[in-house]
Amino acid sequence: YNAAQQTVGLYYKRVVTPKRVTLGAELQCQAASLESTVVLGAEFQLTRSKMSMTLDGGGKIQSVLETKLGMAPGSPSLSFTGEVDHGNDSMRFGYGMNIGG
Repeated sequence: YNAAQQTVGLYYKRVVTPKRVTLGAELQCQAASLESTVVLGAEFQLTRSKMSMTLDGGGKIQSVLETKLGMAPGSPSLSFTGEVDHGNDSMRFGYGMNIGG
């Protein structure tokens, strides 16, 4: 319970397979207005990459794929992101590369 914002939050995390698959959920409730939000998420760790996905109660789906392009420390990494917001009827996609970090 957060008295300053008058919110109640419930969180759940489940490690399905250690260092491989993790699931989570979040529920936030406003005490004064009884409005609530829910977010569900999943994270999959692969050999050289990680896939994260979230789905919220407003119909927004987000995903991120991050992958290492080499095995040595400091190897470049590449990421792809996507977001579909059914509530606002919008889609966004992006990519990025990190070199030497």
